Amino acid sequence: MTTLWLIVLALLLATLLCLVPPLLRRTPAAETASDASVRAFYLAQREQLRRDLANGALTPQAHARADEELQRDLLQDLAMRRDPRARLGGQRAGLAAACVLTVAVPVAAVLLYGQLGNPRAAATVALSQAPEPHAQAADNDMALAINALAQRLRASPDDADGWYMLARSYETLGRYNDAVAAYQEVLRLVPGQPAVLADLADALLSARQGQPDEASIAAVAQALQADPDQPKALALAGMMALRRGDAADALTHWERLRALLPPDAEAARQIQTNIAQARAMAASGTAGGAAAPPASGNSASTAAGQPATAPGPTASGVATPSPSAGASTATARLAGQARIADALRDQVRPTDTVFILARPMTGSRMPVAILKMQAADLPRAFVLDDSTAMSPDATLSKAGKVRVEIRVSRSGNAAAQPGDLNGVLTDVGPRADGLALVADTVVP
Repeated sequence: MTTLWLIVLALLLATLLCLVPPLLRRTPAAETASDASVRAFYLAQREQLRRDLANGALTPQAHARADEELQRDLLQDLAMRRDPRARLGGQRAGLAAACVLTVAVPVAAVLLYGQLGNPRAAATVALSQAPEPHAQAADNDMALAINALAQRLRASPDDADGWYMLARSYETLGRYNDAVAAYQEVLRLVPGQPAVLADLADALLSARQGQPDEASIAAVAQALQADPDQPKALALAGMMALRRGDAADALTHWERLRALLPPDAEAARQIQTNIAQARAMAASGTAGGAAAPPASGNSASTAAGQPATAPGPTASGVATPSPSAGASTATARLAGQARIADALRDQVRPTDTVFILARPMTGSRMPVAILKMQAADLPRAFVLDDSTAMSPDATLSKAGKVRVEIRVSRSGNAAAQPGDLNGVLTDVGPRADGLALVADTVVP
């Protein structure tokens, strides 16, 4: 708003500088020209009158009156040149006109703007640059809900589903150490759950930037011992094997996982890409402890598959249902293509975190489905369904119409930060295909 009025003030000053100085310097015409020049001007006018009479443009009577007026004007002008009071009057008139313009121009500008312009335009522009109120409220609601859940669990620590939901929520916020502690609480209440052990291993890996340690290796081993076909554990085991240079062991785990997945699933296609890369490494002998993660992996921090906060197709191509939900037969499904607007692509680093999520249009603002990946993975197809829910009690099938969002975050935090990129689709039904989700807005 201040900038607008400074511009208006500058324009008014420029206008007055153009109009006022000439008035202050103005002298009567008789003072700026010689008597001969004045006479020459009127003689030219009389000559024009004679031509008009000869051409028939003027009647003799009209010619006589016009000639008489010319002579009277000539005498008055010559008299003014010789009268000091007339010169002073002319100067006073110029000064008066300058004063009037100095006051009248700004007042007229304000009155005209109030009548014809849009006094709220600056405020509208300022509001349009502010963060979207709905998105801010949603992020605040999410943080408040997570904090409220944590407080409730501290008071009632024997709620396994509550701890599991809290762990997944912490991973959404990038708080991996807190997620590890929450998963450990789940295992305290329901020991030996293979899916939870795999999720714990994933959180441990994320906290260590994708580097396996004794705890994550042990969690994967326990998960596969309890369930040799646990999808995420197989994906993590393959990644760990490839990192230690054992491409054959990686292929064993990933080929077993591929046999468990529907052939037309996106996760199956991702695993197939991983298998192809592992075979190439095995053939060339390049696999080693410092080997890059599989081609479909997002980075070292998510090479084992994206955290359980983002179930569904993960970085290693694994769909991870929640332990209490089992293998979901989702009735709601949102599918489409996610990308970053071409004009903003240069502002994004390949390692920036990307969240794709769905929130109810009404009621709670907690996400009912969420995926997590990296900017390097875009553009790519995405699918949100009940298997990507953060809680079995809050799923896409139960949400009705939703708001589908994409957020590109440098901090890895799901809450919007200045400089993040956003994109939103509103009023999306529970079953939609061909969605075009574009990160095209910068969070101010």
